[in-house]
Amino acid sequence: MPQLVKKRRSGWAVLAAGALVASLLAVAASPVGADIDKADHTAATSACVGDALGDQMFTDVSEGHAFADAINCIAYYGVTNGTGDGSTYSPNQDVTRAQMAVFIARAAGVAGVDLDDPMGDEFDDIDGVWAEARDAINQLADAGMISSGGDYRPDDVLTRAEMASFLVGLLVEASPNVKMSSSGEIRLGAGSGAVADDWFADARAALPRANDAEVSAIYELGITKGASAAAGAEEGKAPLDFDYEPHGTVDRGQMAAFITRALAHTSARPEGVSAQYAGDDLLVSVRDADFAPVADAVVDVFSIATSDADLAFRANGTCAEVDNVAGTHECEIDNGDDETDNDGNISAGSLTVGEGLTVWAWTGGTGDTVDGDTDLFRLDIPKGAASAEMATRVHVSTDFSATLVHVGSSVVYTVQLQSGAGKATTVGTDGEKPATFEVLLSTYAMADGTPGDETENPTRGATALSVSRERITTDAEGKATFSVSAPADPDASAKQHKFQVDVSIRPVDNAPGDDAFYIADGTTAATAAAGFVPVRSGANNDASSPTAALVFSTDESNRGTAGVLTVKTAAEFVLADARGASNSVTVKIVDQYGDPISGTSVTLASTGDTGVPAPVTTIGRATRTTGRDGTRTFRYERMGAVAGTQTLSVTWDADGDGTDETPITETVQWAIIGGSTAGTAVAIREFDTETNTIFAGGDGAVAMYTYDANDRFDVGAAGSVASSSYAAFERQLYKSPSTAGNLNVTITGGRSSAVNTFSLITGVS
Repeated sequence: MPQLVKKRRSGWAVLAAGALVASLLAVAASPVGADIDKADHTAATSACVGDALGDQMFTDVSEGHAFADAINCIAYYGVTNGTGDGSTYSPNQDVTRAQMAVFIARAAGVAGVDLDDPMGDEFDDIDGVWAEARDAINQLADAGMISSGGDYRPDDVLTRAEMASFLVGLLVEASPNVKMSSSGEIRLGAGSGAVADDWFADARAALPRANDAEVSAIYELGITKGASAAAGAEEGKAPLDFDYEPHGTVDRGQMAAFITRALAHTSARPEGVSAQYAGDDLLVSVRDADFAPVADAVVDVFSIATSDADLAFRANGTCAEVDNVAGTHECEIDNGDDETDNDGNISAGSLTVGEGLTVWAWTGGTGDTVDGDTDLFRLDIPKGAASAEMATRVHVSTDFSATLVHVGSSVVYTVQLQSGAGKATTVGTDGEKPATFEVLLSTYAMADGTPGDETENPTRGATALSVSRERITTDAEGKATFSVSAPADPDASAKQHKFQVDVSIRPVDNAPGDDAFYIADGTTAATAAAGFVPVRSGANNDASSPTAALVFSTDESNRGTAGVLTVKTAAEFVLADARGASNSVTVKIVDQYGDPISGTSVTLASTGDTGVPAPVTTIGRATRTTGRDGTRTFRYERMGAVAGTQTLSVTWDADGDGTDETPITETVQWAIIGGSTAGTAVAIREFDTETNTIFAGGDGAVAMYTYDANDRFDVGAAGSVASSSYAAFERQLYKSPSTAGNLNVTITGGRSSAVNTFSLITGVS
């Protein structure tokens, strides 16, 4: 077998993750909302990470070259040695069939495929080919990776159809997810796999069935996306919206991209330790100098928020503010660390990390610790790197909360894709593309136009004046918006209700079904009618409302009286003080159009304030008048360092009949300075990492705790709490919802400078 020559770069200590070129060839972007299928078997990770992306110093490959990463990667692995004296690569030079055999044979070695020594010539026309190419051609034929017999045509320029054959032959030998059945079917994926179900029209029309199947397979594997937009392709239907151009030639730049994308489906990884982010999990690999997997290597992994990465190490190279990802002790090889499997990997799923983190991975002997000489692989995981979760539900909302809409105004609705219980996501049900919806607006004239009838919808006409349909597509944040307005006022002199617009929406493409729509704050999915989900608004903005309508009006009869009152406290948790602690509550009143009501009296009373001895509140009972913006803020003090629950009650005479309506209430938790919990967990209610404060405890018994860098921190699930760092403790506060985090505090001294221990118990509800 010919000697595999590797072009190497010294050192792999401080490495950074990189990315391959997004497209194999420059192609037109898919039309927004196009209903084409996706590549179902793409690789989650790459062979081109760390040192494999180092600049190989080809003088004709600039840093901005479309295939720079791929070219540098195959040079690192020794798949190419360049052209001429090795200082150039010649990316625009066409690849011959003889050259391609050499590239595939070298790539097979990198991917762990042992090709036997050639047994003799398998073709009639290769006796004049240079030695390495002749051997490679025969080796591939002997291994069944290419067909044998007849002429090989070594000097012919390689076509894109032939490239597909070479790549599938390589992957059948090198990838566990590409198999050839006994009947000759190419099957993709785990287990018995599946046959590719996508195809290019021009490839199917021009190629033999077996070669067309190979082209379809490399599309499904994400190795190609096609070469050009297909003329006359029907959007959303097979075949794919692109042509493959099977008889087109392949230059050396394109060849590099083809091969590196194929190697992503194999065990090929750079020498030493490397790490990649695959959704929510970390995949760590260890390879020797020949890129062969290293089994049973113990790997330690630790991390920190990327924004704090400069705090990770001390001047001498030892770890400072970092957090364990694996192992019992940060930055130490110990019995708690994971070992690589027979494939030289630590399987995804055992190492869970998140976005916005910098992760380091390294290997060594038991008891080794990180210092300035340790070889570390660094991986920065940016925001947005996680695989987007597919949408399972849809949330439709609007900021409009009044009863009526001014004629001439509009109401804006937001449609948000969500996964799980209300978590926003960016893609539809396929986990990849945006979603499309149809909005149906039916506009009716008001039959009676009765003024002063805001509490219930007046009679509308039996027949719609107009019915409009609009398609909307979600954006990069998984959102789409639409606005609703009414026709022009036909009679401005008549001050009355003019129009009713019924609003409804339905899924069209890649969106959750109509039984998964949640309207406003509704906790139960809305009920669809003939596939359309009614969108409630105003006072009826919930799933239990009997109607889905916006009433556009010019009625002024009850302006300034009928309306909605809201109450908001400045702080829900406040530290009580014997000398007095202040808080405030803001009241806002708007009319039926959502416009502020000024000059209206509102009364605030403090009731139900617990605590013994009873604290004194300066409110008692106070009446104020709303200002021009419809708001009034009440500021008050509470005397007494006593924990308790204070109830604030706001009343006003909404209808002007001289009797206050049912009060609206808000509660405030007054807290005392926290002491030792003596090992008893107390629920975290609120925290602020800017001021290093935590409020924890039940209603009426909340305490405030203050922490600093001198304290000790433990984090973990009940029964498995482990020593942590200051930074990791704060990160975990953000990860744990306030209703699902318990805190143990052990006070070892009575002064603020004392070293206290904070134990954050996660996953507690």
